[in-house]
Amino acid sequence: MDGLLRIPPGIDVDKSYSTFLRSTNKIGAVLKISSSTFFYQDLLSNPRIWTKSSALRRLAGYVASAHLTQEWVESWFKERSVVDDDVVFYTYWFDSATLGVGLARRKFPRLKLVSRAHGYDLYEDRYPVPYLPCRSQAFKVTDAVFPDSYAGEAYLKKRYPNFQDKFETALLGVEEGREESPASHDGIFRIASCAVIRPVKRIDLILDGLKYAAEIRPAQRFEWHHFGNGELPGVRESMQKRADETLPLNARAYFPGYSSQPKLYDFYCENPVDVFVNTSESEGTPVSIMEAISCGIPVIATAVGGNREIVTSQNGLLLGEDPKPEDVAQALFWYIDHPVEAQAKRTGSRLLWQERYNARRNFEVFADRLITIRSME
Repeated sequence: MDGLLRIPPGIDVDKSYSTFLRSTNKIGAVLKISSSTFFYQDLLSNPRIWTKSSALRRLAGYVASAHLTQEWVESWFKERSVVDDDVVFYTYWFDSATLGVGLARRKFPRLKLVSRAHGYDLYEDRYPVPYLPCRSQAFKVTDAVFPDSYAGEAYLKKRYPNFQDKFETALLGVEEGREESPASHDGIFRIASCAVIRPVKRIDLILDGLKYAAEIRPAQRFEWHHFGNGELPGVRESMQKRADETLPLNARAYFPGYSSQPKLYDFYCENPVDVFVNTSESEGTPVSIMEAISCGIPVIATAVGGNREIVTSQNGLLLGEDPKPEDVAQALFWYIDHPVEAQAKRTGSRLLWQERYNARRNFEVFADRLITIRSME
């Protein structure tokens, strides 16, 4: 079915965790917060959050979720009579679920626990109040944390030097696009982007940059496709309306919404795409850029987080961390004005994907690493 991941042979999906969370009594969650030592420890060690309601809510929700996860893990072991030294828990996000599994080690000390880390679960300065709950407690109960970028690893090692031996970059990856995306040859310059429409992604900056470019070069035709729904209802439709009302006649924007990866690859391979644009103010290593470069599409991206690693002179152009619309426009103009160099970057995108973000190779390496961790005493 579209949008669902295909499960490889030999893999069973256990849905009991999600079922348990959906059936949880809210009163029980509140009681877990009030009786949690972690809640009060974080309050005492972070007095700056006492008057910040958003940070307090973040802490309370995190602690409640962690203790609920602990309860589920303990019941999971009991119901299945599983031996703890035969289990590796792997959380995809370094969030409350990671701490919750770690707390279960009090009863099952031989289980192993590893986590990835990306963006929202890694960079504290992404938040208005730069704070993420229970960092030290979560690091203590985790065997290894794998940021998806070297920038993320450096950030953690600098911020938490006492745990630096636990931090190790593990690059993500995607399958190769079935063929390279073609460049445009009809005088239209075509742009693609892919992200949930939320403030951190700054999709409006792409729109403003496109508007600026189209106004500066009225003889040049532009076309932009953004894939992704809004974080809130109506946001995507609002963006489409704004684009329709503000873009000059020589520019068009389309917001088709969410697209599954196979359909996204179909679009990239069957339609010309001249450049992929990412204007985020904070990133891990965007899967959306991996998908684009696997299809040979060059990139324009802000120099934040893992963007600095996946976008190089080989395959794209880096903007500053806080670019203006005119900066986006100038980057678009570079691709239009340098077709030979742009073609070289198309080739470079495919090569960079093969070298760094090939899913088959990266995931085999990561799986071997998990086997090693499982065997540790």
